[in-house]
Amino acid sequence: MSDEQLRQSLTELRAELSRLEAEEAKVRERLDALIASVETHVDAPGDIAHHDSLAQDLSESVLELEVSHPRATTILNQIAAALGNIGAR
Repeated sequence: MSDEQLRQSLTELRAELSRLEAEEAKVRERLDALIASVETHVDAPGDIAHHDSLAQDLSESVLELEVSHPRATTILNQIAAALGNIGAR
């Protein structure tokens, strides 16, 4: 996945955020933080410590959201795969 596709996935994730109910503020905050972290990583991909922390955060979020927010989980999995490919370069 290219940086452009990764950014498109982030846009899709933002669209999913906009659909969350007001009661899901905690989920929204977590996903907002993940989006910001991914954007930071895209802008500075050489930060290995940040990459590892981000990968862990994505994995935890997928586990938390897979039942209640399947579309967001699919997008998070795409982002995690893309970051894995970036780290392998």
